[in-house]
Amino acid sequence: MEKPETINPINSSSTPAKEGSIGGLRLFFLMMLLMGQLAGSPAQTPDKVASTYKNQLVRVFEYRDSLEGVHPFVAGLYPIAIARDGHFYVFDLDETQKQYRLAAYEEIEMKVPKGVRAAFPLEFYDNKCACIVTGEVFDSPEGYVTIFHEFVHCQQWHSIEPELRQKLPLAQKSLENNNFMWEINHPFPYEDKWFEETYSNFIKAAENNHIGEANALRAELREILNEDDYQYMVWQEWKEGYALYVENKLRNHLDLPTNKVGRKKPFNRTVFYAGGEAWINMITENEPALQTDLENLFFAMYL
Repeated sequence: MEKPETINPINSSSTPAKEGSIGGLRLFFLMMLLMGQLAGSPAQTPDKVASTYKNQLVRVFEYRDSLEGVHPFVAGLYPIAIARDGHFYVFDLDETQKQYRLAAYEEIEMKVPKGVRAAFPLEFYDNKCACIVTGEVFDSPEGYVTIFHEFVHCQQWHSIEPELRQKLPLAQKSLENNNFMWEINHPFPYEDKWFEETYSNFIKAAENNHIGEANALRAELREILNEDDYQYMVWQEWKEGYALYVENKLRNHLDLPTNKVGRKKPFNRTVFYAGGEAWINMITENEPALQTDLENLFFAMYL
């Protein structure tokens, strides 16, 4: 991949300056395909909200400690933005790094539906990437694992993701065309029978650590798919597949059911979550250093 001009995928020049932080938030909601309405005033004071989630946020540290050693990235904690009453309440680590405190809150232009799980840089909070959730995420062990899944995306963003975006021609072309939703709506040929069969076989080969077969199927995918589709596939495998790879390690450690997302037909972009996890498991089994080397892992997946 040739390195394109530097493009900021979040703070696009098409966003009027007067919109400030709302510009980035609107882009987030569009990308997540959220529907809603203008937010109103908070139903509770910020102090009350902070008190409501105090004990739940302590448990994030408890889970982090119990998961120590499962994957190196578990040690890294990031801001958690809870969507509630038409606002984001951003909890971040205090100066001791041993507890969360309410660091900021901001009105959201659109209503966030219950159950949203995402990671996104917040313009109103110095573009720090945050785990974005609604409050019921704290109600189950699976919810806490989801928080660490989103922390993986924060790790990607604050390490190598912006640079990789600048090197990815598909990302550059999409942004030049003001297609900010390319990660959601790229027209990939999921229902093509050849792709369904080849990618299904690729997942099986990678899961069984059949390196020669997996590499041959990978080469076939590279040959048949057009360049945009191949780049999109690898990007989703690296970004979402890696987060799923870490998530299922945590689930296994906690004796929780494996997340089998992306396995059912007809396929959609979530098939790359499953394929990425299988591919990354195979690659890192044979090259353990790539488990935390996100840049070289991406290019190893790209072939």
